[in-house]
Amino acid sequence: MRSVRVAALVVMVLSVTAVDASGQGIRDGFWLEVTGGQGTVRNTCAGCPGVTVGFGSTTALRVGGALNSRVLVGVEILSLESPRVTLRPGVSPVEAENLSLVPVVLWYVGGSGFFLKAGAGLARGSYTAGSRQTTSKTGSGLTFAVGFDVPIMRWFAFTANLGTYVTAIGDVVIDGDLVDDVIATVYEAGFGITLR
Repeated sequence: MRSVRVAALVVMVLSVTAVDASGQGIRDGFWLEVTGGQGTVRNTCAGCPGVTVGFGSTTALRVGGALNSRVLVGVEILSLESPRVTLRPGVSPVEAENLSLVPVVLWYVGGSGFFLKAGAGLARGSYTAGSRQTTSKTGSGLTFAVGFDVPIMRWFAFTANLGTYVTAIGDVVIDGDLVDDVIATVYEAGFGITLR
């Protein structure tokens, strides 16, 4: 998997000059982005002695429209699935999924492919314990990210993102144990494609 990512990065870097010279990669109208990657989730809660950390895979879908060539608006759905997360000492490890549904704004700096992203919306945490009982809670979420897209054709680009998602889930009951005020912070690195 690592060799595939390195090869994709090399292709992106080598194609920047040729695409910029040809005038391709103009951001206009409808756009759709699909990314996948790796993520880390840090969980905190009221009364917890420390922060717990879990790792997992991420998937994101973003869709929207261009206000102009430098500002895009849209909606983003991001999912992080972690197979084994301990929310608090003494509570059984869980399979966790953090899901965010967030309106976002992407701002492209200058004429480059570098962008900043921000948004606020809904977040959902689902936790499946050893008893196979799933607890789900909905709360609020914020997202901030930096990224870079490399246009390959006028309608197609490779995209890389580094982002964080702060999700306030609330109280969660896992196998009868109450975990107060769960706040999950997801850090995500993703690679994908953008169609526009």
